[in-house]
Amino acid sequence: MSPLLEKVLRIGAIVGFSWVLAYVSRFVFRQLFLRRLKTPEKRADLSRKLNTFLPLLQNVVTYLVAFFALVLILREVGVDATAILAGAGVVGIAVGFGAQTLIRDILTGLFLVFEDSLSVGDTVQIGDTTGTVEEIGLRVTRIRTLSGALVTIPNGEISRIVNYNRGFSRAVVEVSVAYEADIDRASEVLQKVVAAYRESRHELFLGDPSVQRIVRLESSGVVLRVVVQVLPQKHWEVERDLLYHIKKAFDAERIEIPYPKYVVFLDTPGKT
Repeated sequence: MSPLLEKVLRIGAIVGFSWVLAYVSRFVFRQLFLRRLKTPEKRADLSRKLNTFLPLLQNVVTYLVAFFALVLILREVGVDATAILAGAGVVGIAVGFGAQTLIRDILTGLFLVFEDSLSVGDTVQIGDTTGTVEEIGLRVTRIRTLSGALVTIPNGEISRIVNYNRGFSRAVVEVSVAYEADIDRASEVLQKVVAAYRESRHELFLGDPSVQRIVRLESSGVVLRVVVQVLPQKHWEVERDLLYHIKKAFDAERIEIPYPKYVVFLDTPGKT
């Protein structure tokens, strides 16, 4: 066998082994998650954690395997791998001083993932952006907003996260009634509406709802409030449904929901 053919075969073996190693690593990582998350409670979060951790770990392993495969291939063609590694270290130090933002993005991304601050599929608010997390990368996080826009945020700029998928959500519904209305009657109607809704959608509730009588006095009406503890990310649905049923119940009971209006007194000349 000629030396050239032997070298080509070794390079091919390096490429093939590297591909197999990267493929096997994906399988191993997935099996480790499946083995550690055996209870039904943890299995509920399995998809979320897999979608978050696996792409990140796969990218890291792929980059490492590709780097070492490249070093081995260069050694086969006669390039000194030691010099490459030493040069990479020097270049890395030089680049590091000018790439502090990149390093900050990567480190922040790792902390976000391993501290479980957010995961793929979570509904979050980061700064002025609210939407669903579609991807958490080493450098950026991508969020799909309610309007469908895809927002890319560098990880280093993420300092405050509001996550609607942790523990529970709280639906808060405020409704105004006219000053002339019977507050006790309005509160009783709210109690009945919430009780009926809870009976029909009990799977959404995590605690007893609270109907608060008067929380604020405004210029045109009295504000009543309903507070319900519900499943994560379900508070918007519950708020919409409760507003719909409250409006229908108030109409049926002739309880006025106030709106801005003016009372004009006319002073007619010649009349006392």
